[in-house]
Amino acid sequence: MTFEIALKRSLLSPGFIQFGDEKPRPPEEAHVLGRGLQKLSKGQNQKQGGQNEDEPNPGKYDTRGSRKLNSITPGEVKRAYQLYERQLTSTSYGSFIATNHFYMIELAQRENVPAAIFGRVNVCLPGDGQVQNVREMELSFPQPGMKPEAVILRPRDIATHGNIQGYCIRVKILASEEEYKDFIQYERLFREAGFVFDFNDNTLDLLELSETDHDSLPWFHVIGSRWFAEIPVSLQQDVKFSLWKLSGRETLLLNYHPDHTPIGIKKLNDELGYQYRLSDFLLTDPKTPQQTLHFVRTVFEKVFLEPSNKSIHLSNRQDRIA
Repeated sequence: MTFEIALKRSLLSPGFIQFGDEKPRPPEEAHVLGRGLQKLSKGQNQKQGGQNEDEPNPGKYDTRGSRKLNSITPGEVKRAYQLYERQLTSTSYGSFIATNHFYMIELAQRENVPAAIFGRVNVCLPGDGQVQNVREMELSFPQPGMKPEAVILRPRDIATHGNIQGYCIRVKILASEEEYKDFIQYERLFREAGFVFDFNDNTLDLLELSETDHDSLPWFHVIGSRWFAEIPVSLQQDVKFSLWKLSGRETLLLNYHPDHTPIGIKKLNDELGYQYRLSDFLLTDPKTPQQTLHFVRTVFEKVFLEPSNKSIHLSNRQDRIA
């Protein structure tokens, strides 16, 4: 009852009476303890009225350093998506939100807020990942040539029954049947880290590699030693030539060479003539799928956080590895 009376008083006080289409007038005087009625300056009037949460706020960042949704333009969202568009494979998890995955999330319709936001999920609370249970979510919003910016989403920001599309970074794997069996056991582990397998066992993609394929190249190639050994001898030289070209592009080549590889099957460094400190390039050769994931995840985090140095992080040159 006390709250109701106080509310009526504030609405009926002279300072807040509204006529027609006029905006409410803030009070010109306020009672200050020990001083009685005091006149307020214009700036003080504004502070007394508070700040409307739905109005655009000055500045791009909130008190926690996160980007405000009403400071993000549709063009920024489009450019953020285009930075990773050719590296992404869509996932079908429905309304489940997974950390380390990218998402395009439809936002609730509000003035000065884009229709959707794109980013990589850092944190989702509570941790069950169901979008209807999400109380707070932190996305990394990609920026061209700069470190991603944090964006906080709350339930009121996400469109009810809106579209949510998830994505993972694809990892191209050229593997023999035996090497495929090694990796498929760890498919879930890769997915949890935000990566999805793009298996291939033929040589056509490599043989048809052109100078215009730079943008569409996967950033990560895993090439099995057994896969290369099983290529017909008549094609091996052409495949080597393609791998030499690929070594100099923005794609990390990893040579999967486990301890159980049959004796007589060489590592790709030997096949390509790459030697420690004696050649421009040297490939990393993980022995297990877990080691492969470690290298992929480590390099991707560097690319994601330092996009201006992408060409360095995705290089196969020895000076980078050293």
